[in-house]
Amino acid sequence: MRLSPRSPGTLVVSVVLACLLWYGTALERRERISERQVDASLTLVNVPSQLVVASDVPRTLTLRLRGPLRRLRELDPAQVGVVIDLRGAGEGEHEFSVETRDVLVPDGVQVIAISPSEVPLRLDQLVRRRVPVRPRVTGDPAEGYEVQSVSVEPVSAVVSGPRLQLEGLPAVMADPVDVSGAEGVVDRVVPLRAPGPLARVAEPLDVRVIVQIGPVKTAPSGGRGR
Repeated sequence: MRLSPRSPGTLVVSVVLACLLWYGTALERRERISERQVDASLTLVNVPSQLVVASDVPRTLTLRLRGPLRRLRELDPAQVGVVIDLRGAGEGEHEFSVETRDVLVPDGVQVIAISPSEVPLRLDQLVRRRVPVRPRVTGDPAEGYEVQSVSVEPVSAVVSGPRLQLEGLPAVMADPVDVSGAEGVVDRVVPLRAPGPLARVAEPLDVRVIVQIGPVKTAPSGGRGR
């Protein structure tokens, strides 16, 4: 009994596709092997929940890639990337080695060099601190008047950020209150400013600043005339 395919057309298409795939692979193997240098984005993953990266993080690393000329020419830098896993890292200074296994590249492309091969990072504990609020006043009151007192409510705020950065933080600043031309009490609600790029104000987000303005106090005259 002779066996015949149920669908000769499907068999023919499969054979043609297999031949094209074999031809493309063979052509790629005969293609000139080349090298190309690209900048790859850096991503940090698995950052411990109670830690924060407190140092500058390089945006890109330079990769030297090797592969068929056509693939390297068509390679979009967005197709490559470097991933550093921070799982298990503790507080302090670290030098994370970058291995080829940490690099994402398309099939058929080989990583032969990474620069820099190590990424220095400092991890600080994420803490919360209560610090004083420092109000600010700008502008000059009306002629003959002066700022007599400045108060703020509440007098302190809770900030969150890297431990080392907050240890040296003397106060958190409020947005300035403009008293230009004022002759009486200036009462404003203003936001608090983030104390740094890695720190933020947790609570409260706004404070009330009260500026007492009154007539300029003149010094008492000297002794009595005879």
